[in-house]
Formats: sequence, structure tokens, C-alpha cells
Amino acid sequence: LGWTRTLIKRLTRHHSFRQNYHQLLHHTHIPKMQFSTLLLLAPTLVAATLDPATSNTKGKCPSTYACSATKVSKAIQAAECSHNTRTSKTQTFAVFETDHQYDGNNGYPYGTCSAYTCDAPTEMIADEDCWTFFWSGTGEESGVGTGCIKDPNTGECGCENSDGTFVSGSDSCK
Repeated sequence: LGWTRTLIKRLTRHHSFRQNYHQLLHHTHIPKMQFSTLLLLAPTLVAATLDPATSNTKGKCPSTYACSATKVSKAIQAAECSHNTRTSKTQTFAVFETDHQYDGNNGYPYGTCSAYTCDAPTEMIADEDCWTFFWSGTGEESGVGTGCIKDPNTGECGCENSDGTFVSGSDSCK
């Protein structure tokens, strides 16, 4: 989502979209057709989909990984990591690592969520700042384990639509 915001800022920073479009093309060396396709696909590439984890293991990280992370999201709630899949392929597990600079904020814990599409790990190591969520494979506890996604301003429970819009008081986002 961050690169989309950067792209939009670049496109709207100067006097006209046309100037920015040509400037961006010149600086990034992306052919016009590919750039247009990129703009059309951008929302689907960065979307998260409401699909809660089926199990979780709190306080442990995988000891080995069968692949690299498909998508890494920083400064998000653990509940966002557990409630939404973040990849276009079938997400099998996600590893959340707490970033303590956000301790005490509504929706805590916040941190980095790394989503994976390979086989889920079977060997885990203890790490109090780690929480692993499973869509394929078995965690130590059933369900998401985190509670609801919270509005960072009010602390009210809600959910996120696939475009990232938070809907307070709802649990039926799309």
C-alpha cells in the first residue's frame, strides 16, 4: 500500500497529471502500456482480503521457512495480520513480529506481518514478540487469537474492507 501512496503523491505533486505521468515514465523507464496496466492493477496487488486465520501460535516463530515472505506489511495490528490474507495466491501462514514503539496504542500490538504461500512450518522456536497465524497447518490454539481489529483512534472494534477502509462496529467487510 505504501508504494501506491508514493505513486499517487508523485502523480499529484506538480501542476498537472500529464506532466507527472511523463516525468514518472521518464524516471522509472516503464513503457506506457505497462504503466497503464500497473495503475489498473495496483488496487488488487495491495489489497487484503477478509479471511480469518484458522489457528495460531502465540510466542513462537517458525524455526525454518520453506520460502521467502510473499508480502510484508509494517506498522499494522496483529489482528489485521490474523484476520486478512495479504497475497494473491493462497496464503498458508503469516508471522507477526511486535514493534514495541507502538505499545499502548489502540489496537496494540502493532508490528510487521510477513505473509507466506508455501508449506506451513512444523518446527517453532520460542520468541515472546512473535505470533504465527495459520490458514493451512495447525497452530497451538484454534481461531485468530487476537480479538478484533480496532480503530486506532477510538479503540472501537471493526473490520477492514479489501481496499483498506476501516469500518467501525462492523464484522462483515468485503
